[in-house]
Amino acid sequence: MSIIGKQSNEMVAVHIAKTYCLPSLTYGCEVWNINRSTLHKMNVAWNACFRRIFGGFYRESVKPLQFFCGVLPVSHFVHQRKLLFWKSVFLSENDVLASLSRLTSCRFLATGSLYNVTSRELSTSKIKHSVWHVFANSVEL
Repeated sequence: MSIIGKQSNEMVAVHIAKTYCLPSLTYGCEVWNINRSTLHKMNVAWNACFRRIFGGFYRESVKPLQFFCGVLPVSHFVHQRKLLFWKSVFLSENDVLASLSRLTSCRFLATGSLYNVTSRELSTSKIKHSVWHVFANSVEL
C-alpha cells in the first residue's frame, strides 16, 4: 500500500496482492502437512490484506470482498493447489510418482470430499469450479 499510495484503485491493489503476496504466502503448500492453526494464521494474514486494501475493520468478514474480487480465501486456495498437485502426480508417467500417487490417494479423497471432488480424473477446470462453488455458497451477501 505504501508503494501504490492511499488513493489507489482497490482492484489494482488486489491484483498486486494476488500476484505477489499470495504466491509467497503459499509457496510449496502442495507438499505441506498443514494443521488448522497454521491455516488459520494464513487466513488471518490474507484477510488482513483485504481489510487494509478496502479499509475494513477487524471484525468485518472479507468473504464478500473476496467473492466479488474473484479471489479464494487462503484455506480454499491451499486445498485447490493440493488437489491439482495430487491430480498431476496421479497422471504422471513416472513410476516413482505413480507409487507416490497411490500412497496419497486417501489424502486426495479426504480433501476432495470437502469440495465434492471424488475423482482424480476430473479436469483441472472442474476441480477449480468445485472449490469456487463451495466458497461461493459459504458467502453471506
